[in-house]
Amino acid sequence: MQKHALATSLLALSAVTPVFAQEARGVNPADIDSRIDLIVKRVNLDQDGTTDVVTVKFDYKLNSNWGVNFELPAYTKLSVPGLSASGNGDLFARARYIQPTTSGWIYGASFEVVAPAASKDEIGTGRWQGNVGALAVKPWTRAFLTAFVVKQTTSLGGDADRAKFSNTEIRFVPVMMLPDGWALSGEVRQTWEHRSDASWQRVEGTLNKQFSAQWAGSLGYSRDFGDRKDRGAFSAAVKYFF
Repeated sequence: MQKHALATSLLALSAVTPVFAQEARGVNPADIDSRIDLIVKRVNLDQDGTTDVVTVKFDYKLNSNWGVNFELPAYTKLSVPGLSASGNGDLFARARYIQPTTSGWIYGASFEVVAPAASKDEIGTGRWQGNVGALAVKPWTRAFLTAFVVKQTTSLGGDADRAKFSNTEIRFVPVMMLPDGWALSGEVRQTWEHRSDASWQRVEGTLNKQFSAQWAGSLGYSRDFGDRKDRGAFSAAVKYFF
């Protein structure tokens, strides 16, 4: 009887999850895909300046539970009064583990290493990082899911003249699937910097579109508040799945 109940629960879970992947791939934070993203973002800084970033991201699915990805801001341009700097940013490397459960919840964990690879001090931290995260995703219906994320960012070795840091962030991410490959996702984020007692918040919304089985795109807007506020950021991304 217990085996039958377990099989029924697994079938119910598998009936929900593929819908998200087929309608708009990569918008469910629990998805593990093989894909390449090209992301362009402009941040309007609070100091009457801008940061423009072109990021290349590579994700590779090892199996149904494990994935790895690499992320590099290939070109960053910082423009503020009295300062202009451009070049590549720090290099991110991550491993992710995802585990569905019979309750419908999907849990995950991640480990991230950041190498201080930025070509200019102004656009990098100068510090190695060892970061960990945890994820919980719940598909409530075939068209709506929510995700909860906790991440700890910690500086390790690196340039002794650069500031150390230790950040904790929590994120709430709702995702709504729409007809014809459209999806709308949001994010509310709270970050605490433990060494300086600074804290800041982010509110973000993204409109996603799956054009074909391989190609997708998105447009997003975010705004930061608190101790690291900005005047809004716009982003656009093109994604290729393979």
